[in-house]
Amino acid sequence: MRHETENVRPKTLEDFIGQRNLAREIRIALTSATLRRDAFPHAILSGAPGLGKTSLAEVIANEMKVPFFPVLGASVRDEGTLKNLLAKLPSDGYNMATGEIEDLDKIRPAIIFIDEIHRMKKPVTELLHTALEDFKISMKMKNPLTGRSNTGLYWIPKFTLIGATNYLGDLPKPFVDRFMIQASFETYTEEEMVLIARNSSKAIGLNITEEAIADIAAKSRGVPRILNRFLLRARDVAIYSGNQGIDSKCVMEMFDIQQIDELGLTKLDRRVLEYLGEVIRPLGLSSVAQAVGEDDGTIENIVEPWLLKLRLMVRTSQGRQITELGLKHMGHSLEENSGIRLIA
Repeated sequence: MRHETENVRPKTLEDFIGQRNLAREIRIALTSATLRRDAFPHAILSGAPGLGKTSLAEVIANEMKVPFFPVLGASVRDEGTLKNLLAKLPSDGYNMATGEIEDLDKIRPAIIFIDEIHRMKKPVTELLHTALEDFKISMKMKNPLTGRSNTGLYWIPKFTLIGATNYLGDLPKPFVDRFMIQASFETYTEEEMVLIARNSSKAIGLNITEEAIADIAAKSRGVPRILNRFLLRARDVAIYSGNQGIDSKCVMEMFDIQQIDELGLTKLDRRVLEYLGEVIRPLGLSSVAQAVGEDDGTIENIVEPWLLKLRLMVRTSQGRQITELGLKHMGHSLEENSGIRLIA
């Protein structure tokens, strides 16, 4: 059974909202690859979780009408797992002995999508260098006659590798340089979030007012994944309350249950601000994460972007620090921190 959130994902580039410049680049690349009857160029998509990297990869596969093989970077551990992944590529239309194309009409360059591609080990990324450039790969193969393993350069069917990451800097530069498309996702505007909310509501079959859509869009931090979660939770509140649809009252009750405040801050966001407000001096990422009982990645990728956007905290060369706005939101008086220079 498909999960409800899968129903809200765009199927075509026409359905994909936002990321205007990236969408234009993808459309141009799609048209070119289709007319040339070639594989879509390798692409690496970076950005915070929930912005649509996986959805865009699926859209590209749908538009190209090719197989789609999604995997997690951590699962591609070594030469063996990489070999098994590449073995899934369709080989119809090729001369199996030489790799030469015999029937172009049968060629279907599949898309391999590696989520969290930064979790692949460097030796595995190095194995992919020749695969990305020449569709050949150096691997050990066992000779069935002698039983010995020999390393050789073997052809593989044409394919597209699309990687997704929120830690682009963790990937080796020679590996990243082999991706023709390198795109960074940005958070969505409130107007774009309203459009996404309308599309998602229609896809799921929700009866929701425009006011409720606006309320949800305003507190979804510019992240479609958060927005879709709020929609489903508001639906549950509406059903529980016996409402025929979702109105602003249902949304406000849902936010109250989820402990989302007027700025869209979660309980964890407020704990981080509270700690920064107590300590005042600039703090390192690990210090903040340890204080609130979370890992560094959650603080850096989930909490901080929204706090920074609202200017409730800043990141300086010395570390993280709460701002005057942050103190006011948490109910601290500036007199409590007299003598401490805060950033407005």
